Amino acid sequence: MSLLSRPEINLRRLLTKCEVLTKINKNDEKFPKYISSLEEMLLEVKKLIEPSNNAIKNYQIRINALKSELGITIDETENYQSMREDLLNLRHRNVNKSVESDDLDQLINYNENIQQKVADNLLVLTKNLKEQSQLANKIIKKDTEVLARSSVLTDQNKAKLEVESSKLEEHSKRAWKCWMWVMLFMVMVVFFTMVMFIKVTKKKY
Repeated sequence: MSLLSRPEINLRRLLTKCEVLTKINKNDEKFPKYISSLEEMLLEVKKLIEPSNNAIKNYQIRINALKSELGITIDETENYQSMREDLLNLRHRNVNKSVESDDLDQLINYNENIQQKVADNLLVLTKNLKEQSQLANKIIKKDTEVLARSSVLTDQNKAKLEVESSKLEEHSKRAWKCWMWVMLFMVMVVFFTMVMFIKVTKKKY
């Protein structure tokens, strides 16, 4: 992040002050001088950075918004140095004005601190959400891979089971045929044995 120049710092500070003041009292008679001073400062800042810079566009939009909200006409011929010193508290002021300026500075600093804290919290929240999203994606990816492997393993086991079942069925058929021939052989042996026994018995008697 590049450092801001002194004119740009002054411009941002005065612009913020004017925006805060419009919320407090829009009828302040010094607003025409404030707006004129802001435009002069913007011209000075444009000499230091590129006109196409987004910051320049943002400053111009904010100044135009102030002018539109206040509905004032700017006198460009007023003494710039006098107004600038008045706005930047470079003149000697009485105690009441100094106290008012200090209060306004504190309010601006407070608002800037709040905005910075909100921005920091948003960054932390975004980082946490990103980390949680990445972790969830890893878990989902891992679970998907496990499910895919389980599906493949299930298909493989199913195929093996079908093969083994087919083998078992074929083996059962073969075993049944084998036992059938054994039984037939036993029946034939018994039959011939009985026939021989009967013949032998008849010869004796």
